[in-house]
Order: sequence, then structure tokens, then C-alpha cells
Amino acid sequence: MLALLFSVQNIPSIQSSTYAIPIAQLYYDAVGRKLTLMCLIVIALAQGMAAVTAFTASSRLFYALARDNAFPLKNRFMYLNRFQAPVYGVWLSVFIGCIISCAYIGSTIAFNAILSSAAVSVMLSYLQPIIVRVFWPDSLKERGPFTLRQWSWPINFASFAFTVFICILFILPTARPVSSINMNYSIVAVGGIILLVGMIWAVWGRFRFVGPVKTV
Repeated sequence: MLALLFSVQNIPSIQSSTYAIPIAQLYYDAVGRKLTLMCLIVIALAQGMAAVTAFTASSRLFYALARDNAFPLKNRFMYLNRFQAPVYGVWLSVFIGCIISCAYIGSTIAFNAILSSAAVSVMLSYLQPIIVRVFWPDSLKERGPFTLRQWSWPINFASFAFTVFICILFILPTARPVSSINMNYSIVAVGGIILLVGMIWAVWGRFRFVGPVKTV
């Protein structure tokens, strides 16, 4: 990010760019047409591989939730194909990803909110086990094969403080005065996810979920 910011040649040029993504204008101003195409191809390949990784992780999450009776349609999401992949979870992840991508066509504001909320959501998922370690350090008696011993709590607290700071930073508006155009709607997206998860837990999960199911 620092390298990109120091490479900016003309801020108004980027802000008024006719390209679909402003970073393309940044590259074009800095290195010309051919290197811009190369950089965008590298980004596209990286995004493709990141998408595959995300679909892999989310499909396994669907499988784990279904296995633990915390998600509807248990038999569907626990089904594995001949490659041992939870195929229903994979295609549901792809379908949701396509819907999110289409948001950019309709509204860049909505798309930016989704991107920001994704970062906040990931941070919140990291924060959950850290909170346990910070405020209830004795709740987990067994330590893993690697431990930081007396440095464990200070590092966990630093991680907790940094994660909270990042989550707050990512939901703040990027300009003042705040209007409907420059408002950061990621708080709405994150709040929607929390409400959706809470509703599923209230009407489904709390009656069926009894704890993680161990598999060998």
C-alpha cells in the first residue's frame, strides 16, 4: 500500500478516472500501458487464487456447522463428492460470491461497504478466541505444543487492542461532512450479518447445537 501511495502521480486524475477501478489509472500514470496490463493481470490472478482459498474455507465451514447441528440441511452440506469436497458448500459459496461481485455493477457504495465489512468480519472472527484468552485466561487448561508462557497474556492483549482499533477504523466514514454518498455503510453490512447469525441461532442453532463434534 505504501508503494502504491508513493507512486501516485496525480490525485485528481485518479479521482476522475474513467476506468472501472481507480488503481488502473494509478498504474497507467506511473508506468504506462504495457506495465499496467501486466500489473492488472497479476492482481487478477492473485484475486482468483484468493477466491479459491475463500471458497475452500467457507465450504469447510458449512460442513463443520452442519456436522455440529448448527446449520440447516445437515445431510446436504455434509455430502462429500469423490474428491472429498463438500460440493454443496462450495457451490453455495460461489453463488454468494457472484451476488456480492454483482453489487459493484449496481452501486460502488454498496460494494465498498461489502469490502470493508469483509475485513471487519474477518477481524471479529479472529477476536473471539483472543477475547477468551485475555479475559478468561484460565478457562482453557490445556496448552498447545507451542506456548509463549509469561508473554502470552501481554501479546494477546496487544492483539485484542489492535483488532478493536482496526474494526473501529474500518467502519468510520472516509470524509467529512458525512453524506449519503461518502457514508461508510460497512457497519450496516456487519450489523446485518450479526442479526442474521443471531436469528439462525435463536430459531435453529440453540435447540440443536450441543457442542463441536469430534471427528477422527
